[in-house]
Amino acid sequence: MDRLIFGISELCKMAGVTPRQLRYWEQKGYIKARASEGNKAREYDANAMIKAVLIKHFLDEGYTLNVAVQKIQRYMANMKIIRSIIREHFVGIEEIDGELAVNLGYFDEAKRQILYVIVKDGRSSFKLVDASIGNN
Repeated sequence: MDRLIFGISELCKMAGVTPRQLRYWEQKGYIKARASEGNKAREYDANAMIKAVLIKHFLDEGYTLNVAVQKIQRYMANMKIIRSIIREHFVGIEEIDGELAVNLGYFDEAKRQILYVIVKDGRSSFKLVDASIGNN
């Protein structure tokens, strides 16, 4: 995602904000432009894009700028934790009894059970499967 770079006009269009709003948020430290060489135009990465879109979303929901930023900080912290969990535990996506199943690996230290997240009709539930049986 670090290769996704946006100019200020692109970011403004994506977030639905004016360049003035974006520069104000940058001045306040809520978003950051990438370091640029010389007088090059401002560039923003995917992280700044996500923050700008979320700030605008929360402002449209009626939150103040400070509360919107606090909500985004909590959201970003939660996403960091979720990414860590996925990196550590995601094994793959399989099919169990005709349903989509996300394999999260062994549930117990003895490696007797595998934890799956079953995804059906846009909802998810957990299922433990005996490791000796597999996903049959």
